[in-house]
Amino acid sequence: MSVEYMSEKEKYEILAEIADMYYNQGKTQAEIAKYFGTNRFRVAKMLQDARAEQVVEIHIHYSNERNKELEKELKEAFGLSKALVVNTQYIPYIDSLKQIGKVGANYLSRLLVPDAVIGVMWGKTIHSVVSQLKAPAHNPITAVQLTGYPSLNNPAIDPVELVRLLATSYNGAYRYMMAPLYVSSPELKEKLLQEPVIRKAIDQTKHMDVVLSGIGGISSLPLSNPAVSDYVTEDDRKKAADSIGSLYGYVLDRDGCVADLELNKKLVAADLKDVLAVPHRLVVACGRHKADVMRLAMEKGLFNEVLTDVDTAINILKKRK
Repeated sequence: MSVEYMSEKEKYEILAEIADMYYNQGKTQAEIAKYFGTNRFRVAKMLQDARAEQVVEIHIHYSNERNKELEKELKEAFGLSKALVVNTQYIPYIDSLKQIGKVGANYLSRLLVPDAVIGVMWGKTIHSVVSQLKAPAHNPITAVQLTGYPSLNNPAIDPVELVRLLATSYNGAYRYMMAPLYVSSPELKEKLLQEPVIRKAIDQTKHMDVVLSGIGGISSLPLSNPAVSDYVTEDDRKKAADSIGSLYGYVLDRDGCVADLELNKKLVAADLKDVLAVPHRLVVACGRHKADVMRLAMEKGLFNEVLTDVDTAINILKKRK
């Protein structure tokens, strides 16, 4: 069978008949080839022609749980490897947080293959993701705390609890960063990092496959947190106005870079260069008040995967324009 010598009408009819047999009647390419007295490779080529010439059109109906257009825009605008944008416009905050966590848990479960190492931060959005993970009965991953212990009012969302919950869900191992988030001097920090229990956690962060983190906006800057005040110098306070948010424990300046602060030098955390070498750096965050810091951090390549809601995604893209 050759379509080269057919009229356009005849060619169209043949392509339409083959497409109907394949897509609607469920015939195999071999069965169609036998019917027309040709081979299946020729049938495969004609099916490609049918799509190219719009004899047949394929429409994929995605779930309306996510906004595919905004995901595509974010990926193209910031060079992200993954963008997940959840439709939460018409549901209450608690329900929207749960929906975001569900999407994050589904995605994370595909990344956490046996022997994977995941670094974990803290926060409500991270808790929503981790608490909805449906892990297999046995999948030996390792969860590691990315920073020292922060002073939080809600123990359910602190990094120690989240690392424990994640490791327990997967029947895996864990490493705690057995230190405070900040110490009194950079010199003390360096000595502390040599302690065996902390050194083991730091060494584990050099082998991470996934990082799961939230991101802080101006309203949650460590510089203005009373629990951190003992570690903030006068010079740091003067520079507070030039800070835009925080990520992986580090305060960021208005250019989206790690701010030149004494506080950052006292932070007990995984080395930023090790974090930036991780293939999947997923930030889960929502709220238009975080749009500025999220945009800047993405532009600087501080994370390459994002999970957010429609309103936040729109505000990030608006600010870029």
